[in-house]
Amino acid sequence: MTLIVAVRCTDGVVIGTDSASMDYETGLKQPVIKIKRVDELPILYGGSGDVGLIQKIDECLAKLTEGPSLKALRQKIKKLILPELKDAIDEHVAYPQQGFNTPPPAILLFAGVFKGFPWILEIEKDGRDTMYDANLGNFAAIGSGKPWAQAIFRPHLTTERDLNLGKIFTRRVLEDAIDLAAGGLARPIHIHTITLDGTVAQVEDPEKTGLREACDIWRSLEREAVGKLLARNQVEDVTPDIPVPG
Repeated sequence: MTLIVAVRCTDGVVIGTDSASMDYETGLKQPVIKIKRVDELPILYGGSGDVGLIQKIDECLAKLTEGPSLKALRQKIKKLILPELKDAIDEHVAYPQQGFNTPPPAILLFAGVFKGFPWILEIEKDGRDTMYDANLGNFAAIGSGKPWAQAIFRPHLTTERDLNLGKIFTRRVLEDAIDLAAGGLARPIHIHTITLDGTVAQVEDPEKTGLREACDIWRSLEREAVGKLLARNQVEDVTPDIPVPG
């Protein structure tokens, strides 16, 4: 299982991931690094799906050049990935066992900055591509943990955020999703950022500790707010009476 999330901010973009890689046949998992950089470009990405197919896509993306516009860059990324997705289907030898009876899939999530403009791009397993802008909450997630990530982040889709808040959002989404998944996802959590000037960085200690503590404070404040709401309801008895038929 995998969870990769990207959060677009006013001053850059954040991308984060869990570390679990699951073997189809044995069901065992091992920690892996899922976020990669495209050469020296201000572009980071991660993939969910078949490891071998993602390795081939990695090799293709090493040839990527930025291009004159974001639209051109989007088209270049697709042209490098789609042939590998098609070959995975054409060359697949079906085997009558779960996990091997269908062609290997791969979904890619990109986060980057183009001439001072932060962007998030998803390439689906069938080749469809989507830019996650303000209309989609400036947020995207891929992998088996996607439903949890979407549910956790839903209240914050329209919240304006800088990189500092974006990193806290990313940490909270990944932490809660890992806890909810009960074994499919795994720590450690890896978070990377790209600023508007194209600087790529990875969150390291002690900032990791700071983000973890911020998430703990956030949860504590939520519990406190719920407690106050319940106390207010008990005092004011705001529960409406149930009407009696007739």
